[in-house]
Amino acid sequence: MSGSTGPPGVYATIRAVPNRRVTIEDVARVARVSPATVSRALKDSPLISRDTRRRVARAARRLGYVPNQAARSLVTRTTRTLGLMIPDVTDPIHGQVATGFQQEAAAHGYTVMMANGFADAAAERRGLRVFLAQRADGVALMGSVLRQPRVRAFLKPAPVVFINGEHPTLAGYQGDLAAGCIRANDVDGMKDVVRHLLEAGYRRLGYLNGPAQASNATRRDAVVRALKTAGAKSPIEFASAGPARSPDGAIAAAAVRIARERPDALICYDDKLALNTIDALRAVGVRVPADMAVVGFDDIPFAAIANPRLTTVAQRSVEMGRAAATMLCRSLDTGVLPPSVTLPVQLVVRESTAGRRR
Repeated sequence: MSGSTGPPGVYATIRAVPNRRVTIEDVARVARVSPATVSRALKDSPLISRDTRRRVARAARRLGYVPNQAARSLVTRTTRTLGLMIPDVTDPIHGQVATGFQQEAAAHGYTVMMANGFADAAAERRGLRVFLAQRADGVALMGSVLRQPRVRAFLKPAPVVFINGEHPTLAGYQGDLAAGCIRANDVDGMKDVVRHLLEAGYRRLGYLNGPAQASNATRRDAVVRALKTAGAKSPIEFASAGPARSPDGAIAAAAVRIARERPDALICYDDKLALNTIDALRAVGVRVPADMAVVGFDDIPFAAIANPRLTTVAQRSVEMGRAAATMLCRSLDTGVLPPSVTLPVQLVVRESTAGRRR
């Protein structure tokens, strides 16, 4: 083949064989060097001359050579891969965490395997077995409903990082491990929400519960404590789940109860619940914010473009993902997991709490 650097016909013959993986020996024949020289040249070893490295790289590109990572991992005992488990890839917050994680992992030379845990213990365990079978160098779990020590024991010796762990024992942040855990400061976020609503003149507050997980218990309890500290009445609690056959049906049923109790302001577990509830309240004749203020949590992209735009608490979701990947990479370099951290949040005031009452 014109322009080839190997013996006549070698390049064309290799490319012509269907379903055949190009090997390091193929590159060596075309570049007219030994397989060991190819290996060193592709790693930019200074022991190999610049001209030889260029010739090997050119041959590898023309053949479409891809290094055999499985074989390499047998030598290095690493796969340069990280596992990431999130509850649901379709959730905006989980997607933002995954984006930050993948960006930081790539910056450190790692690829990412991802699995959905669906906030289900059995599904999470299946995902962990896949990470173990694929020999992930480190694993991060977001919103895991499993006990942290058991996960670490199962994946040992691979380091494990937890993002916003959701096992019930973690409510109030009393159970997070001392190292390798990252979460948003839900407590301070809810304190800011209560302060904002009271200062705006809202007095009769309600809280719409989310799933039976640590974050919901933490946020609800933070609202209760903040109101008690301010000398105000405890919130009226509502459930967003129940005997209804679908999530939409459960929220519609909750909206009927909320309309009947008519709190001045409703604090919702998260933004998705808040936006769905605003729509359900509209269907039963309750206008937001004219008749009732509504607050969410997370600051998903839809919060800023909803009608009305939603007052919420912003999490640093992308930063969480980056921090998790950085923790894992640092642990793989040093053998020690960095200390656990709690990232700050920020209250974002928008139209859904604009109906101030004095």
